[in-house]
Amino acid sequence: MQYSLLKSRIPAADRSRVVGHLQRLIAQLDRDIPDKDSERNLLLATWNIRDLGKAGGWGHGNRLPESLFYIAEILSRFDFVAVQEVNELGPWYDIMAILGPDWDFIATDVTHRKLGGNGERLLYAFDKRKVWFQKIAGEIVLPADMLIAATTADSPDKFAQGKQFRRTPFMARFQSGWFKFDICTVHLYYGDERGDELRQRIEEIDRVAKYLASLAKIAKDSGRATILLGDFNIVHPEHETMKALKAHGFKTPKRLDAPSNLDRTKYYDQIAFIADPSVIDYIDSGPATARNAGIFEMFESVFRPEDLPDYQATAASTTEGKKATDLASYYAKDWRTWQISDHKPLWVRLNTHHAARYLATLAGS
Repeated sequence: MQYSLLKSRIPAADRSRVVGHLQRLIAQLDRDIPDKDSERNLLLATWNIRDLGKAGGWGHGNRLPESLFYIAEILSRFDFVAVQEVNELGPWYDIMAILGPDWDFIATDVTHRKLGGNGERLLYAFDKRKVWFQKIAGEIVLPADMLIAATTADSPDKFAQGKQFRRTPFMARFQSGWFKFDICTVHLYYGDERGDELRQRIEEIDRVAKYLASLAKIAKDSGRATILLGDFNIVHPEHETMKALKAHGFKTPKRLDAPSNLDRTKYYDQIAFIADPSVIDYIDSGPATARNAGIFEMFESVFRPEDLPDYQATAASTTEGKKATDLASYYAKDWRTWQISDHKPLWVRLNTHHAARYLATLAGS
């Protein structure tokens, strides 16, 4: 982390307060996230960072410079992060500068707006000391017989094959230690909570899981895990949205069957695997207190309800803030989510030290 940038990016009058927030955030990360281990483990995460780079934040204002330091601090605690909902790259480059020269990233282009993707990018950020990109990446384009059903204008009660994903899933290949993995990140269609649009959401989840499952056997035979992660807009673990993810062989860590949105009511985000059984066993093994997976509660340390006096004037000056009848409620439920996010980071710790397993295969050959 390039903390020296605080001198040029945070006004002197605010610096002491921002440093105090960072110190509190660091203490929470120390408590809740395992230390980065250069030899035996990979800390892998997924995070939808709400409308990163969206000018004006849909009426909620731009991110404050300090918010980028808090986001970078959280990202720095992982080795690899799939990030969804990146609009413009300017703030992302600011985050990368704060993370420092050990970090790199690879991002998609923007999905065409006519597909309904809101001009978003998907990207992978990774610590080069721990992870290396294996030079293969691409976006998933469905074949004709897998296209997502859509209603037609003349027959809105009927479905016809015809749609690609609203936001194209992004797949790439990486390695950390002995652990090789093909990874696909998504931000799938939300639509509505019921009816035809919910059905389209379920179909998007089903199609990406089916597509990747068809490739996962080849990957597994080559010693690679297949990881599907990101924002699926899953309703809850027993809902059809989750069943669509698991129907094709993907498994999720038990420790991540928990709400990931701001008010802890939705299970939107997930990390799923088709891999050697030991991958999931490692994540789920041990006592309940074992730190092999989790959801990070960032608002315990930054933009807390008791911090409202520090931000009251800024929140009240936004387009939406001027409309708010209860500024404290607006700050807690809306404004701060455009500073950090309305989604929380999900993470897992994976065993990457497979030397003994490899040697055993040589002994038997």
